[in-house]
Amino acid sequence: MVYSLEQIVNLCSDVTNNSKEIKKGSLFLALPGTKFDGRHYISEAIRNGASAIIYEKKDFKLIDQIIIPHIGIENLHKHQAKIIKSFFTNPSKSLKIIGITGTNGKTSVAGWLAQCLNLLNCKAGMIGTLGYQVSGKKVKTLNTTPDIISLSNILNDAVNKECEFVVLEVSSHAIQQKRIENIDFDLRILTNVSRDHLDYHKTIKSYQNTKKQFFLSEKKIKAIINIDDLVGREIINEGNLKSHQFISYAIDRDADLKVKNIVYKNNKTIFDFLWEKNPYQIKTNIFGKHNIYNLLSVIASLLNYKFPMGMIIEAIENLENIAGRNEVVHHNDNGTPQIIIDYAHTPDALENILQSLGETEPSEIILIFGCGGNRDKGKRKQMAFIASKYADKVIVTSDNPRDENPYDILNTIEKNLSVNNEVIASREDAIKRGLMLIKKKGILLIAGKGHENFQEIKGVKIPFSDKQIALSNIGLINH
Repeated sequence: MVYSLEQIVNLCSDVTNNSKEIKKGSLFLALPGTKFDGRHYISEAIRNGASAIIYEKKDFKLIDQIIIPHIGIENLHKHQAKIIKSFFTNPSKSLKIIGITGTNGKTSVAGWLAQCLNLLNCKAGMIGTLGYQVSGKKVKTLNTTPDIISLSNILNDAVNKECEFVVLEVSSHAIQQKRIENIDFDLRILTNVSRDHLDYHKTIKSYQNTKKQFFLSEKKIKAIINIDDLVGREIINEGNLKSHQFISYAIDRDADLKVKNIVYKNNKTIFDFLWEKNPYQIKTNIFGKHNIYNLLSVIASLLNYKFPMGMIIEAIENLENIAGRNEVVHHNDNGTPQIIIDYAHTPDALENILQSLGETEPSEIILIFGCGGNRDKGKRKQMAFIASKYADKVIVTSDNPRDENPYDILNTIEKNLSVNNEVIASREDAIKRGLMLIKKKGILLIAGKGHENFQEIKGVKIPFSDKQIALSNIGLINH
């Protein structure tokens, strides 16, 4: 019997794309992914009790005869949202969902915005690189933005936990793969757009256009936009956004929310800003120009929801650092940050953190970094140039080599360095070497992995933490 899509959906009471989660009444969606092809798990899904199968038809031929209802559809990822709607009431109708996209800063903005909302007595959950977090509990997720089914389940959980807000990191992959199709966003935030994921998007233009799509796909949006960023200005122009639809923020240009002065003093950042022509000041332990941009987007978001400025400033000044983002793991005897770990794994992010550290006027900056395997190879040269420009010494090491020979990656970086450097393939040994070299008034920056607790080598994630290695070897510091 040949079944229609509607008939198959009506036969089932549940939907999943994970063959191990199949139960009686489940519809199994079998799609090809970047690492695994769900179509190879059709037999397992049937053995586990699937009631029906919908699979991606393109470039695939069923080998085994399927005795349960099934249908093949071309470009299944474009139809997922419609299929899944049949199984979930739209949880985003009961939540204010704030989506954040950009190359860098998504995790910091998401974490700080969720913190502020909770400090302002508005229960907020967060979904992103650090997982799903609500009410102090954390659940790991596979991607920055989970797949469309997982996302629906998480948002339903947020509704059940009586959240008012959910702050969601929106990756370019999620936009391209239509993982966010079923979500009604209450507010959209752009941090910045620079080079990243060219292994996937192929060109910077394609990557930029994907980010723009998050803002241009609908007419009636509310947005927070960094207009120091070219893509931010293009979104406003191409989307013909009216002034009531967005709040702009900037440091170097005139904007709705505009920074006037930045001072670093006694391990604090102090900055003045204007809102509706009124001056305000914030003092924070969070440092770096890039983080001031991140804080501006948080302030603008809270202003969008009409929180009083005094309450916003108080919340901002009580923020805690985000794991693996400008995270100080050790201070020297004077209380000055000495060892810092940061997730910086793009040219722009590495330049931002190095510039920020330079502004604190350390005696030297020692940088430990590498580049990921099976990813955009073009950024390795760029990051070497940036390291040479801002660091006094560089230790090149492994950072998730994946299926590549780590020495090929290390050699590409090393030959483009023009600063005193060492190549140490073992990341643990590289961190130990950095600790031995650091001087009292110097800074050791361990960049690239941040919060990650693994090294990915040949498809295996081996437990590894920059923070744990650094802290367990603090005794190597000699001054």
